[in-house]
Amino acid sequence: MSNDTSEGIGTDLDEPASLNFLKRFNSAGRGFWSHVSDADWNDWHWQLRNRITTLEQLERFMPTLSPEEHAGTLLANSKLALAITPYFFNLIDPADENCPIRRQVIPRIEETNTAPWEMSDPCGEDAHSPVPGLVHRYPDRVLFLVTDRCAAYCRYCTRSRLVSNSMIGRLITSAVTPPSVTSC
Repeated sequence: MSNDTSEGIGTDLDEPASLNFLKRFNSAGRGFWSHVSDADWNDWHWQLRNRITTLEQLERFMPTLSPEEHAGTLLANSKLALAITPYFFNLIDPADENCPIRRQVIPRIEETNTAPWEMSDPCGEDAHSPVPGLVHRYPDRVLFLVTDRCAAYCRYCTRSRLVSNSMIGRLITSAVTPPSVTSC
């Protein structure tokens, strides 16, 4: 956009005052973690260590779970794990069952149903994976899957077969561990 102000184009004066709020960042705050120091709150290690990973934690922080969310969380670790960092949790609107961020990270019983047309590998990566953890679909690039863990598990993940409760960690370990070495 031009900054030419001779015709009033590109200036803040042209924008309606009602849209100025879009330029401001409003923090979601720290919610249940208001006692946490700035150093810890801004430390990704702390965020990972303090993720919500159980139904008990989720119910304590969000007593407004729907029956579908409660049932889905009970079964979460059978398909895709439950994990939500405190920062990301604070972005959820607990009063809105259809909050997009809530739908993104809180398991629902519906995700345990698999339709006949669904594929476990919707991106078709497995056929282009010569070794575990590497996708070579295009001649001039590769995708290296360096971990099978995520800070938060998105319920729509196209690689859910590879993360959280997956085989990829065990496959990579067995690929790089000599047969004479026993792994845990």
